[in-house]
Amino acid sequence: MMPAFFHRGTAFLCDVGMTGPYNGILGMERDIIITKFLNQLPARFEVAEDDEGQLSACLIDIDDKTGKAKSIQPIRITPDAPFFE
Repeated sequence: MMPAFFHRGTAFLCDVGMTGPYNGILGMERDIIITKFLNQLPARFEVAEDDEGQLSACLIDIDDKTGKAKSIQPIRITPDAPFFE
């Protein structure tokens, strides 16, 4: 996640809302996704349920007078980087 500012005060951060299983691929079981990619055959996706979760978000400080973003701070909470120790 790499935050960016545009010249008119717009803050931007892609993939900010990624929430779901930490070791899955787009929230699905890894093995099924990898097999589908390698074989190029249809496969039924299964939600990765036996996994720790992750949460991605951001905190944007906005100037009250101009309405423009002053700063943007990515927030990513994972098993490797918990919010609270």
